[in-house]
Amino acid sequence: MATILIYEPHEVLAQKLCDSLKKEQYDVIRCDEHESNLPALHGETAPLVILDARLKWTLCRPLLEAFSQRGCPVLFLTENRGMRAHLRALYVGVSDVLVVPFSPKALQAGVQRLLGEPSTRCELFLNAEDRVALLDGRRVELTAQEFALLNALMEKPDVPMSREQLLRTAWGYQSMGETRTVDVHIQRLRKKLGGDYIETVYKCGYRLKLA
Repeated sequence: MATILIYEPHEVLAQKLCDSLKKEQYDVIRCDEHESNLPALHGETAPLVILDARLKWTLCRPLLEAFSQRGCPVLFLTENRGMRAHLRALYVGVSDVLVVPFSPKALQAGVQRLLGEPSTRCELFLNAEDRVALLDGRRVELTAQEFALLNALMEKPDVPMSREQLLRTAWGYQSMGETRTVDVHIQRLRKKLGGDYIETVYKCGYRLKLA
């Protein structure tokens, strides 16, 4: 199993990364961001690196140089979706970007892509500027109402939401209204997204499964 080095100064996020990756049977090593020398590792395969892009550039620069020399793939962490292209341009080697907060499935998918492992699930997130969904970086065209509905579901991922809640959030209805319109738009979203992202919850409504 691959070795993953984590450069993350925030304790809660670092622990989340370690717990999620160890659960998938990866060898995980948390590193000191002030030390640019990579830890001694057994074998010839370059480790994958997870690096918090919020670290100061004076710390990141020597780290990125060391990663590049070793041929390490890098998974950047950022809170700013708009930084994706910029972060990829910073590193000459293979890299990807994961937006915080993220689900365990999104982390797993990012790691699998960089390691060249078959992915069991695509990463799903919304691009508010273009009003589209992105599945593993692939653009999925949505109508304005489909986008609003998916956005409402993503506000509480993995939590069931009633049709009435979705009507209020995505349509702005204050009363119960016609809940059938939610069902119709859910079916349209399912066709466009594929997979099993949107689950029907008996006697409640729907939930978006990301975990």
